[in-house]
Amino acid sequence: MNNHPYTKRWYNTLLSSFRKKKGSSPKITLEMRLLTYLTLGASLQLSANSYAQKISIHTEKAPLETVFKEIRKQSGYSFIYKSSYLKNAAPVSISIDKRNLKETLDKLLKDQPFDYVIKGKVVSLVPLNAPRSTNTAYLEEETIQQRLISGYVKDQQGNPLQKATVRVKGSNISTSTDEKGFFQLNGVDRNVTLSISFLGFDNLEVSALSNLQSLTLRIAKQEVEEVVVNTGFQTLNKERATGSFGLIDKAQIEKPSTNIAQRIIGTTAGVQATLDVDGNPRFEIRGQSSLNIRDSKGELTANAHPLVVVDGFAIQGDFNSINPNDVESITILKDAAAASIWGARAANGVVVIVTKKAKQGTPMKVDFQAFTRVGKKFDLSYVNPLASSAETIEYEKRAFNKWSATENSGSLESNYSKQWSQGLIALSEHHLGYMSEAERDAELERLKTLDNRQQIEDLLLATPVTQQYNLTLQGSSAKMNNLVSMLYERNQSNFKETSNDRYMLNYRTTASIFPWLDVHASTMLQYNNFKKNGVTLSDIKGLSPYDMLVNTDGSYTNIHQYYWPIMERAVPMERFPYADWAYNPVQEIYQRNRRTKELNTRLMGGLTFKPLKGLTFDTKLQYEHFNTNNRYLYNEGSFYLRKRVNEATAWDNQKGTLTHNLPKGALIEQPYDRPREWGRTSVNSYIFRNQVNYNRTFGLDHEINAVAGSEISNIVSEQFYTPPSYGFNEETLTVGSYPNGPGGTFNPIKNWLGSNQTFRYTNSFTYRTERFVSMFANAAYTYQNKYTLSGSIRNDASNMITDDPSYRYAPFWSIGGSYQIGREQFMQQYTWLDRLNLRLTYGYNGNVDRSTSFRPLVALDSNPNVYTNEYTGRISSYGNPTLRWERTATWNAGVDYSLWQGKLYGKIDVYKKQGKDLIAELSIPAVNGTNTQKLNNAEITNSGIELELGTTLPLRGSDITWRGSFNFSYNHNKVNKFFVANYVAYDMYGYGKDYSAYVEGYDANSLWVFEYAGIHDKQPMVHGANGELYDFGTWSPGDGRDYLLHGGTRVAPYTLGFSNSFQIYDFNLSFILTGKLGHKFLKQSFNYPDVGYDRLLPNNKLSEVMNGDPNSIVPLPLNDIEPRYYFWDRFYSYMDYLVTNASHLRMQEVSASYRLPTQKWSLLKQSNAMVYIQGNDLFTVLFNNTGEDPEYRLGTMKPRPRFTFGLKVGF
Repeated sequence: MNNHPYTKRWYNTLLSSFRKKKGSSPKITLEMRLLTYLTLGASLQLSANSYAQKISIHTEKAPLETVFKEIRKQSGYSFIYKSSYLKNAAPVSISIDKRNLKETLDKLLKDQPFDYVIKGKVVSLVPLNAPRSTNTAYLEEETIQQRLISGYVKDQQGNPLQKATVRVKGSNISTSTDEKGFFQLNGVDRNVTLSISFLGFDNLEVSALSNLQSLTLRIAKQEVEEVVVNTGFQTLNKERATGSFGLIDKAQIEKPSTNIAQRIIGTTAGVQATLDVDGNPRFEIRGQSSLNIRDSKGELTANAHPLVVVDGFAIQGDFNSINPNDVESITILKDAAAASIWGARAANGVVVIVTKKAKQGTPMKVDFQAFTRVGKKFDLSYVNPLASSAETIEYEKRAFNKWSATENSGSLESNYSKQWSQGLIALSEHHLGYMSEAERDAELERLKTLDNRQQIEDLLLATPVTQQYNLTLQGSSAKMNNLVSMLYERNQSNFKETSNDRYMLNYRTTASIFPWLDVHASTMLQYNNFKKNGVTLSDIKGLSPYDMLVNTDGSYTNIHQYYWPIMERAVPMERFPYADWAYNPVQEIYQRNRRTKELNTRLMGGLTFKPLKGLTFDTKLQYEHFNTNNRYLYNEGSFYLRKRVNEATAWDNQKGTLTHNLPKGALIEQPYDRPREWGRTSVNSYIFRNQVNYNRTFGLDHEINAVAGSEISNIVSEQFYTPPSYGFNEETLTVGSYPNGPGGTFNPIKNWLGSNQTFRYTNSFTYRTERFVSMFANAAYTYQNKYTLSGSIRNDASNMITDDPSYRYAPFWSIGGSYQIGREQFMQQYTWLDRLNLRLTYGYNGNVDRSTSFRPLVALDSNPNVYTNEYTGRISSYGNPTLRWERTATWNAGVDYSLWQGKLYGKIDVYKKQGKDLIAELSIPAVNGTNTQKLNNAEITNSGIELELGTTLPLRGSDITWRGSFNFSYNHNKVNKFFVANYVAYDMYGYGKDYSAYVEGYDANSLWVFEYAGIHDKQPMVHGANGELYDFGTWSPGDGRDYLLHGGTRVAPYTLGFSNSFQIYDFNLSFILTGKLGHKFLKQSFNYPDVGYDRLLPNNKLSEVMNGDPNSIVPLPLNDIEPRYYFWDRFYSYMDYLVTNASHLRMQEVSASYRLPTQKWSLLKQSNAMVYIQGNDLFTVLFNNTGEDPEYRLGTMKPRPRFTFGLKVGF
């Protein structure tokens, strides 16, 4: 203690408590003396050890507060004082080396207007002009009532917790701990309560009056949610992130699913999901960012999907390559500041998935989960909305030999391939004279009474059932943690004999080899076995409503694939290799064994070096191998095989001879449906990344988070096709050969009708490589936990774009800032406001197009021309010499808020995305050899607003809690630049497609329709350009923009998600409601079928046409002869009266669970157990009166209600 008078008074005051007071007993027991001496000795020893810490300071004219911070840094002692004390303090010039604390303070405060008192690890400043007192009242009032509170936060092992949040409960005052776990809060009342939180630990609330020097947080049973965001390159505190992120709730992730993407549906604003029949979603984040998103067959390509990142690496597989039970967190990167570090692949947004890892220091843990999901068979009246059998017969009678009907001349060559229904055959046979009128009428009346829907449901459809079992084992030691998960899943589809089995094995480990070196490794193995023997929806839709599958005696019927009476009259079918020419879909599914097997591997290894405090260096490598092999085997009972072999047989009708050109026996082949399906596909890829990370806090005011690195990657895709092998014997593994060769110009081979034929006998293959070299950097600086400035830059070079340096090295970058305005002093008066953060970002990210080349490409045919025997080629791409990255500039402004101690929280974002240099097929002069070419010369804009609102409301402590969240988003897109010289109408409205052409100045998903003009001269008409009327007999002339009507957008501009969770003791009930609003669709029209080569299948809209006003709805032809009736399908499906409101609400999920009390299962030593039931796609509320779901139109399969029953157990 120093010798200042005030210090002596304070010391004497403390001793006065040991003196005899008036009226008190003077006796002091021996035990009291011993205790006093031992305590005093221990305190002196501790004090001596503390004071013995050596301090060195050399400074000139420094503020006293700066010196205090340096002393605290070297000694660990904190300082308590009122800020007003330092107003009269003189700048300090001091030079000392290796002095203890007391010596340092004596010299430092020698000429200052206050003294000090050391108590514990706290130094309290006392002004020299303090009033005299014989007790400590003044000290308490001046240095405790309004003081700088400080303390240390540690875990249960005594390790300091850096960046733990310390908040004054009921206010916006907060700070975070430094690397030693130390914190301090200035000017805080002594009676407040502090709330300390840290990711993965239970929150702790303590009084500021308690001992704060060793606050211990306990590991949470369930981690604190939505605290950090993960960009794939780094983890950021949510409060310091400047970009726009979406975080999926932990409880939502843990719900049962077969695809982790299902857990995202309806949870995040700006993320619009469209589901397939199995409930697997496709996402669009903040609208459509690219225009060239479909392949040559209209299928969506990777350009339409967000980038998927798992544990820091972009993956080649989709969400199905991820074990949904292994996912720890999901972060969705929306704006440029969040996603630009992913450069040329981030314009569609990024979904970052982090998988689970064993917690350091936790014992062995076993988790087991099993569930069964049962769905309903799909509704045949919806997926195949045909007219009734009676209505179909009447329509066939009306259409036979009328309008543009194809007549039956009776000859084999012209009519054998007519797959006519039994009704048309009866009408035709009577017309040809082979059936009497009475026989015809009797047959037609018989057919009217038949209905095959029950047989289809019983014999071809199946109840979809999914069974999943998942086992996870995890544990760790002081140096190493390990996690192994194993999954088995069995899926029975909607069709009999169609299913798949999925097996997954994952292993992840981290080992701390040295204090400065960590080793990381992970493995993913996945094996999928798909059985594809069942029918498809198109097979069912090819049946007439009276085509029965089995006879009354149980025998198979013949679903005619030929005009059967002519075949019986003209073809000696019994002499062909296979006498049976009949087809039956039930028989067919049991006569084939079509399998697709996938073996997928993902390996990752890496090292983390920690050379300096806050500085780490990562070097990581990911390797992926995805292999798909298709093997289709057809037995001799299969119509698919019998038809091929029989029709390949050369039949001389004059001589009556038959020559076999294909051997009998089973057929083994691989599908060849480019570009979607090949016999075998192999994808090999690697990504090698080196990255430097720097995360450091300087004092209490400065924090830096930075990464910089480089990355190289290579993706090699190979596709192979092996020609079919006839005469296959599975027991001997032998195949036959072509008895007369494969055919060709110099060795012609005739088929059964005398035409030349060739057989595929050569292999086909493709090879594609995509190489990327990237450099990137990202940094964020935070000052006083309030002001954050961030920036990122990435440069991608690739063989996918031009080698012109001016285009190749165009970097993607972003800049952003955030302002925690709620932490400002002037906001502290609003005690109901917990948090208020403002964000603003701007930057660029990009997209890569894989469908074109910057050099001309020539594709060679795999077989020689059948007439010239020469190999031919074609130009597959004329080349774009300036091919470059598509670029999307995005600005985003956002506000994050939390009110009333977290009872109400949310965020608001406003954004604008401007796509530039987009690749699109544009008009060019024909002198180039083509009229169109893919060029970087299109632009699109997406602008919108996103709102998220949440609440956590305890209704009875922690026993009964309501958690709710609501998200709403609006997106408007517009094609700003897209040059097409002349729009043909059928391109604009998308004839035969479910999408339309892009038109400059309109929404990218616009709906274009004809304006129906009613009947004129017995012909239906539409309004054309300049008041003209166009009939249905030919393509409408001129530019479609001059007369087609804009019917709205196909994609919902407004989306919403509403989720609620009610926890009642150990029960939990939750639901998710999603909505899409403001868009349009074309409802199903009558299909106006004509008599051609297939069955006549009028749909269930027939009565609308028959009873409707012909000036309001297109009628059936008013003339018996309508030669261009087959052309009407270019018009009737695209009428203005079909435009319908597509808005709808969907009950996406309802879930109930019960957590079993642990004590009741103590014999099993389980730590937790839960049973649950979940329903998905339970119902849809349509904003139209058609009964047609706008996302799953009549004639397509839509998700049916599914119910899941499951169990989770942890040991």
